Amino acid sequence: MADLHYEELVRFRERQLESLLIEGVYKPILVHHLVLLNLLPLIGLLIPRHSARYVRPSIFALSLGLAWQALRSHRAILGGNGYMIGLMTAWWLVSSAGLLVFTDIEQDCRRIERGPATTGKRKDEQGARFHWQSYPHRFSHRLEWCAGLLFNLRGPEWNWRAPHLGPLPRSVHHELHAGFTSDKFQAEDDATYPSSKARLKQAFRTCLISYLLLDTLKVVMMRDPYFRGTATADSLPPFPFSYLESIPLANRFYRVFLSAMGVYVALNFVTSFNPIVFLGLSMAFPNASRSLTAAPLDASWLYADSFGFFCEPIADHGLAGCWGRWWHQLFRNGFTVTANWILNFLPNSVRRKPVERCVHVIVAFFLSGFIHACGSYTQLPETKPLSGPFLFFAMQSVAVIGEYIFKTIVFPKLPLSNTPKWLRRTANIALTFSWLLFSGAWIADDFARGGLWLVQPIPASPLGFVTGNDFWVWKEPWFQSTSGGYRVI
Repeated sequence: MADLHYEELVRFRERQLESLLIEGVYKPILVHHLVLLNLLPLIGLLIPRHSARYVRPSIFALSLGLAWQALRSHRAILGGNGYMIGLMTAWWLVSSAGLLVFTDIEQDCRRIERGPATTGKRKDEQGARFHWQSYPHRFSHRLEWCAGLLFNLRGPEWNWRAPHLGPLPRSVHHELHAGFTSDKFQAEDDATYPSSKARLKQAFRTCLISYLLLDTLKVVMMRDPYFRGTATADSLPPFPFSYLESIPLANRFYRVFLSAMGVYVALNFVTSFNPIVFLGLSMAFPNASRSLTAAPLDASWLYADSFGFFCEPIADHGLAGCWGRWWHQLFRNGFTVTANWILNFLPNSVRRKPVERCVHVIVAFFLSGFIHACGSYTQLPETKPLSGPFLFFAMQSVAVIGEYIFKTIVFPKLPLSNTPKWLRRTANIALTFSWLLFSGAWIADDFARGGLWLVQPIPASPLGFVTGNDFWVWKEPWFQSTSGGYRVI
């Protein structure tokens, strides 16, 4: 199989899955399964807690059963040999638990909305452009409010807004602070934010650059049997990377780095569609946008980059800065809510800042390990979910906590504690990259083993066409009509 072209490998996996489905080993994933997993939590959020206290936990229990069945019995090729099926199912489970069980959304969740609040506003605030909106009473308003809460990842317009998104514009901050008791948001001059038109252009530019980089990475990766999942990590890479074999660790660095770049570029590409779709449509059809939702979708400050400039957070904060300040943070709220729920069971005498920090770190990385391990588990080839992705993320928690203990307890007592700032920053960067190079092999090998890189992330490949492959690479449909409904291929 090592000599098979990647398209032949994809077709081989498709035939393999078809055989397993016919034998009854697995069941297909139907579109209504995906709709049901999304619809159930929304129904639970729409029913006020005071009206039916146990509805949300019951709906979560039902969602848990459906997710378990999907992870155990259902398979598809779509999304990296089924990787995204497992990952998104597991994430949906974590997110649903956070919203339906661990959070009192009526009490804890508020959204920035356009216009003055309908109740509780003083006369001198009637002209405000923005206000905090808690759980709405009117059903139509509650529907779009709950949908926004459920399908939001980084929460740019919510009171749980991820801190790495940056401060709010000063004018917005002032209006919100006037009608809200908690002021945990910083403010920035309005002039520092790009206009909505400029932000949209930036999103298109990011999308185009990421597209071309994905095309390049795909072509380069598919020349290497390792990324096709048909060779081990110690196999000889193709020319010209074969010259790296004589340099210690260079071969591993090349493959781990390429794997990391694949994830980074793919996430940048996918998340660039958020401003393109929502900001673009709200600018093109402002009246329709405002009639559908009270959220200010045309505000540029809702659309921060998924990743920042990586040098500063890593140089100043090391591995913790890499994961907590630079990496995408798409799952952050689900992890934070779960950690806070666990902390509620600890006595106040134990809940000190170092303990809370450790709990947040452990919960975040162990849940991340669970989510990515589920993605590995639902892939068709034989993978190693526990010793691959789960071990990778679990060990990140050990490293981050170890780094925290060293910097807060050990380092201040050393005679080198007065070293220059540039030297400490250099050490942070060197140690972070060294650790990620070492530990990244656990997850990179599992990505390759499971055939994640066989996915076709873009519809057309200009570089692939130049190198002798087909220009249009999306040749097969994503869905197929069956007797039981539309099946995910």
